[in-house]
Amino acid sequence: MCTALQNCGAIGVANAFDKSSAENLYVYDDGNFGYTDWTDVIPEFVSKCFVAANPNNNTIALLPLDGRILTGPSVIAGGVCDGMLLTDKEMCFIEFKTNVTSSNYQTITQRANDAIDQLWHTFDGIIKPKCATQSSAGQPIDVEHKLFVDFHVVFDKDLEVTGASSELMDLQLQFLTDKSHPLYFDNGKAFQ
Repeated sequence: MCTALQNCGAIGVANAFDKSSAENLYVYDDGNFGYTDWTDVIPEFVSKCFVAANPNNNTIALLPLDGRILTGPSVIAGGVCDGMLLTDKEMCFIEFKTNVTSSNYQTITQRANDAIDQLWHTFDGIIKPKCATQSSAGQPIDVEHKLFVDFHVVFDKDLEVTGASSELMDLQLQFLTDKSHPLYFDNGKAFQ
């Protein structure tokens, strides 16, 4: 992964990613830094976090994509999601929409659609093709066959936005049908 993304940003993957095996990691979009970060201590703004539950204390890598690893007009054209969590078995893309303050369904749906476009472009337009140009034992790296890939849109938990609304359920089903990967509107997941 690091080799595939080495020429996509100003500082390089090796200088941008972080690893942890903490039991709970609170991932958030840091407005001060301008990119995604995490902590293993429950922050006071936990409602705006994606909680990575890690009961087996596996190593998880945080790749802050937007504004850190993936930069430059030719790379980010089409949108870039905020971050990715990566293990030896899973690749989890995250887009934060925690700056949304209205629970109006039209606003939520519009921001959800924006997030979906960013998530998919990051994977299908950047990560997957970059990995395919690398090789493992002489073969291109096919991340879809090596890793379980999923996508998450994170709204402020206080807005009570979940995939249970009919509009968001439709978006999830359409994404699964069209892209063959799960999409979730939630604030966390348990890693295996």
